[in-house]
Amino acid sequence: MPKMRTSFQGLVRLLAKSLYPEPDVFIRELLQNAHDSIQLRRVYDPEPVGEIRINVDEAQRTLSFSDNGTGMDRQDIEEFLSVIGSTGTGSRARELATRDVAVATIGQFGIGLLSAFVVAERIEVYTRKSLALHAWHWVNHGGEDYRLDSLPGDGQPPGTRVVVTLTPDRSAFLDGRLIRQIVRRYADFLPFPILLNGFGPINAIDAPWHQPGWGDPAEREHSLTSFLAQRYTDAPLLVIPIDLPQPRALGGLFVPARYALGGQGSGAVDLFQARMSIRPNDHELLPEWARFVRGVIDCPDLQPTAARDNVMRDAVWHALRAALGEAIVTALLELARCDRPRFLRLCDWHHDAIKGMAVQHPEFGAAVLGQLPFETQQGQLTLADYLARQPVTADGRQALYFFTHEADANQFYALCQASGLLAINAGRPFDEALLRRYAGEHAEQIELKPLDRLDDPALYSHLEAVEQAIYGRLERALERALAERDVQVRAQVRRFQPDSLSAVLLDGRRIAAFDEMERTLEKPFLLDGLAELAGEVRDRLRQQPLSLLLNAAHPLVQRLGDVADPDQPRYRPILAGLYYGALLNARHRLTPVAARRFHGDLQQLLLEHLALWPQANPPGP
Repeated sequence: MPKMRTSFQGLVRLLAKSLYPEPDVFIRELLQNAHDSIQLRRVYDPEPVGEIRINVDEAQRTLSFSDNGTGMDRQDIEEFLSVIGSTGTGSRARELATRDVAVATIGQFGIGLLSAFVVAERIEVYTRKSLALHAWHWVNHGGEDYRLDSLPGDGQPPGTRVVVTLTPDRSAFLDGRLIRQIVRRYADFLPFPILLNGFGPINAIDAPWHQPGWGDPAEREHSLTSFLAQRYTDAPLLVIPIDLPQPRALGGLFVPARYALGGQGSGAVDLFQARMSIRPNDHELLPEWARFVRGVIDCPDLQPTAARDNVMRDAVWHALRAALGEAIVTALLELARCDRPRFLRLCDWHHDAIKGMAVQHPEFGAAVLGQLPFETQQGQLTLADYLARQPVTADGRQALYFFTHEADANQFYALCQASGLLAINAGRPFDEALLRRYAGEHAEQIELKPLDRLDDPALYSHLEAVEQAIYGRLERALERALAERDVQVRAQVRRFQPDSLSAVLLDGRRIAAFDEMERTLEKPFLLDGLAELAGEVRDRLRQQPLSLLLNAAHPLVQRLGDVADPDQPRYRPILAGLYYGALLNARHRLTPVAARRFHGDLQQLLLEHLALWPQANPPGP
């Protein structure tokens, strides 16, 4: 009985690469071999239409893969099939290349066939070359012995049939639904129909970039949108056709129409090489900042690893990565110019991903920052649009007003609107970092004005000395009234517009941090030491007084300023109400303790107010 020979160099390569970690890749490898067999036959005989058949025999526990390709003779079997580590298809293609014959082969026959032993207890190969008088039957059980028999040529059509007898624990691969999924994952774009038990094709055969209409931009976008929507669960919001000349790459990327967190996951592509899937859901090819992008890329210039489950990180790979990044940036900027509403929707849904990556990756930030929107009281504006509406100060610079607690919009929008200024709501993640980067790059033109930490004379007018002395009593009384309620504030009276705003509470970020610590302490179970740490942080925040600006233009503040002794107990609920009103207007959370105290003060005020009314209907006897 003939013996298997060993190509030690090939065997070492197989072991080093840890080939075929996933058992389903044997289907991919056998389909690749069938594809290459058809391509090699077409060099000599272009007439037959290529076809691949998969047949399932559950009773025999077999899967068979048939092609009408070039087939093998005894020499091919002994040189390629029976030498562990040999790459038969690659050797045949290199031989043809020496004669200036280009063949689009993608597999490695001698290596690929071995993948079936991950799931098989026996492999049989029936093969015949076109016009050959004999066919051949090769059988191997995974050991060094194999059997090779000659068969009559008229009983075997040209091509190759590989029959895989599965081990009992791998019988799941007899399931037709699973086979269809694997074929769609790995071989959807093979240029030949794949039939399952005579039905099909079960592969798409052609993607949009393989079709005649790909050259027309409108048809290309329409077909690509439809294709991506069917292939992925997320509908595309922005589709990016890929047609690169160098390195040659075709395909389509898209930004999904769904909310995405920038800190979760990364951009992913289904990576193909000459129509065959190499790496589904690859997270490395796209630039790191492109976490909001998905798609399909087919690049025949990439060099697969021996296992064909990844590609070499060579110059071609790096060039492709850079080119895809440029294509994504170009598409984003084009969308911003041509379809602003859709671009704003994209930036809203993928805020964390886009702005987060703009912060972490300066080269991406530099490319897109000029088009990114920022929320203002006049809607979403770019920074250039914002500055175009902002007045120039006496020193020739422009103030960029912003606040960093999103809920502060009620008070700061009203303040800036009344003064003819614009405010940016930088309360969403990464907004402030981008504003500071932009201001740093335009330091001669821009001065940052953080509203939640700013007692700005342009917004809050200081009082004359006499008026300040009168209101000083009110400031001290309010601080004492709130201290009784365990709230530390530094109260100051200013005059500002609109006069409907009785008070403005600064330090919104610190209030939010305090609230977060309170929420943490309310949780029933905390890790050891976490409750103590959260309590310590909360207490430190509580000891730092908040800045509360009272408005001397508001009637309530004016009336309280006229009170001879605002320290009287009867005024304390009213004074505390100024703070609670500012807190609620800024949409900060009332802690449970603050809510109870506010509720008690409000009940007292309502009772006192009701007592001042004459009883319209006195109770009867």
